[in-house]
Amino acid sequence: MNKRQLSEIVGHIIRLRPNPIVKKSGKPIKETLNNWTFLDFPDQKRLIFQHNHSEYILEVEALYVRGHEPPDMLAIRGLFYLEDDSRFSFIPFTEGMSSTDARELTDDPTSKLSQHLYDALKPHEGKEVSLRFPKGEDGTWYGGYEAILKEVTPHYVLIHVPPVTISLPKWTQEKIQESAVRTSPGFDKSIALKFITLEVDTKNDRPMLVMDHSHRDREL
Repeated sequence: MNKRQLSEIVGHIIRLRPNPIVKKSGKPIKETLNNWTFLDFPDQKRLIFQHNHSEYILEVEALYVRGHEPPDMLAIRGLFYLEDDSRFSFIPFTEGMSSTDARELTDDPTSKLSQHLYDALKPHEGKEVSLRFPKGEDGTWYGGYEAILKEVTPHYVLIHVPPVTISLPKWTQEKIQESAVRTSPGFDKSIALKFITLEVDTKNDRPMLVMDHSHRDREL
């Protein structure tokens, strides 16, 4: 992975993939406990993480980092084992280990849903989709965007919302004394699959990505 990109996320809270293994039980830590602060990146050679729920501090060489998957996931080419007394060990993956094998080592309560969304959305990569936000318990919609599904991964999607030009009604123009036309800039955003429910935009015959409304201000 690009070392400059790693430097930019020092201090961020991240999740590790695969989830570290509790050596005593032989099982991955629960996803609710998979929160680590990226403490330091000394000499851009080693990454140091502090567990947010215990005293564990992990270190790994940069060459074992596979990539940063926004918004908060760091993929490692190996497994951390959490031992007693806040000690740890690290075993790199052997050549040829697939991402599917790594996913099996993840205790992620959304993994089945995420895999379903990945399989459903991957064929639409590079195509138009609709974005909507549910309002309240009645399921009605508010707001929304038309977007391009630029990239689909097992954990997040990257979308591009193009610039939008709107014409303001006459009474609004007179009230605010501004131009009749407004243009919002386009932008790219990564959204974790856990925030997405997939529906169908029957009017436009394309997928509709329904976002958790509480996620709107954070991501869009």
